[in-house]
Amino acid sequence: MTSVRYTNIFNAITDNPEKTSELQTRADLMVAIRDIYQESKCSKMEFAAHIGLTQLKASNLLNSQIDKFSIDLLMTCLFRLGFRFKSTYKNHKLTISVQAATGNPGQRQTFH
Repeated sequence: MTSVRYTNIFNAITDNPEKTSELQTRADLMVAIRDIYQESKCSKMEFAAHIGLTQLKASNLLNSQIDKFSIDLLMTCLFRLGFRFKSTYKNHKLTISVQAATGNPGQRQTFH
């Protein structure tokens, strides 16, 4: 019997490296959001309201239904939780940091 090993589980789904990267990014963002939810100790309904999703959509997110979410929507949810991504390119190096989202009129407060 032959076994196949993958360095990334998403390689088992697609041979396309761009799609693999996108799926991994979505999964990483979903895990971060789920961890924030678990740390918050609030109800799913409260969490859904805070991130601007219906309770069903929030449940789909917390249950890692990756096919139902774009990177854009996940990043918007994280912004609503008080986080922002900052990209910097310098000396042929790209870095992405996560910062507290501040300074937006009408922005929701950081989630605790």
